[in-house]
Amino acid sequence: MAFKRANIDRAIVMTQYDLRGFAHPLGFRVDHMASAKALDATTGNLVAFACGIRDEDGGAREYLSYFDSCYSAYLEMCKALAEACDLSQKEAIQLLVQEIVRQHDQMVAEVKVGTREESPYLKPLEKGNRWGKAVLALVEAFEVDLEMAAAA
Repeated sequence: MAFKRANIDRAIVMTQYDLRGFAHPLGFRVDHMASAKALDATTGNLVAFACGIRDEDGGAREYLSYFDSCYSAYLEMCKALAEACDLSQKEAIQLLVQEIVRQHDQMVAEVKVGTREESPYLKPLEKGNRWGKAVLALVEAFEVDLEMAAAA
C-alpha cells in the first residue's frame, strides 16, 4: 500500500483539528466532545485521510473500510501506514490515538455519572466493533502507550 507524505500530514492535521471540534463535511462544526458520533467519525477518518481518500490525485486504492474490514486486515493497513511514517508523523499519530482514547474514556465516564446520554457510538475498546478494531489496530501498529492516555 502506498501512502503519500502529504496525505499522512493532512490526516494528522485534520484529526488534530477534529478532536477539538469536528468539521462536518456539510460545512459546520460540532463542538469539542459534543458528540460520540463525531469521535467515531474522527477515528475512522484518520486512516482514511492518510490513505488519500480525499486526495484530488486519486489517493490509495487499497483503503480498507472502517465499517466492513476485519481486524487483521485493518491492522495490516495500519502497519503499512506506520512504516510509511517518519518519526515525527509516527509520534503525532501516537498522540492522536491517545487523545481519541482519552476522549472516549471521558465520554464513557460522563455516561456513567449521568452527565452525558448513552450513545451507540461509544463502543468498547474491543476488536469486535469498528471503533475498537480501528483503535486497537492503531495502538498495535504505532506502539501506542494507552497508559499515557489514561494518565492525561
